Amino acid sequence: MHSAVLFLACLPLAIQALPFAVPSGSWSSRDIPPNNREARQAARLAITYQNYLSGSPHQLLEVEEVKKASLKFVPEIGHKYYVEFTARISQTMENIGLCTATVFFQEDKPRPAINVNCSSTKIQKQANDDDYNFYKLMKSQTIPITGENIPDSFGYVDPQLEPVWNLANLGCSYVIWDKAIEGHEYNMQQIKSAKQVLRKDNLIAFDYELYLHERPSEAMVSCSVHVVWIPGKPPKVDYSCPEDSENGSGNKAEDGSAYLGNFK
Repeated sequence: MHSAVLFLACLPLAIQALPFAVPSGSWSSRDIPPNNREARQAARLAITYQNYLSGSPHQLLEVEEVKKASLKFVPEIGHKYYVEFTARISQTMENIGLCTATVFFQEDKPRPAINVNCSSTKIQKQANDDDYNFYKLMKSQTIPITGENIPDSFGYVDPQLEPVWNLANLGCSYVIWDKAIEGHEYNMQQIKSAKQVLRKDNLIAFDYELYLHERPSEAMVSCSVHVVWIPGKPPKVDYSCPEDSENGSGNKAEDGSAYLGNFK
């Protein structure tokens, strides 16, 4: 009995002594303007992560407007953003309502921890049908589908290659989340080449050579991305963005020669 009481009395001190325990009173928090670049980056990262989890290339979401944002500084751990924003479906521009998210950039972690929730529970049946029809078409191929320069220099995407573009966006949602660091963000700019990889199992796969646009440096980062997918599941992605790749203006991309992905 006495040992149990002593243990409980010492428990708070033991918790405080843990190396990862940071007194909440030392956390500082401040509101940031919704149109601030940090707020927009946090919202875009959150919706990109949501796209990855959804596993649907035909119902990709994008941020419409950031309504509210705040930043919490956790000493020796990192920065945690809280954002509220409206979102819409990229393909139809249909508003889906309000989303809330936390995006936590931790000093000892390679990518942000993200929690996102969108108020709309609506599932677009057409998107599900489009996903499945695209999947069936790809599984029926005996000659691999290929494409290049998507979109072209005029911004045009061949309607027959639009699902291939959408699948690349879905795969890049993982890459963008995995590469994200505070103050820097990416979006897919163009597919240089795409080639279907025929498989004998129930999955479909594509190899992409593409450009990511990095902000704020405006560099074009060349990446090789391998995407494996089945409807209703997040894609499996391997990617490589060789160091010192350059865009047309000669700006260097960030270093990153390792081959990375979520094939685990």
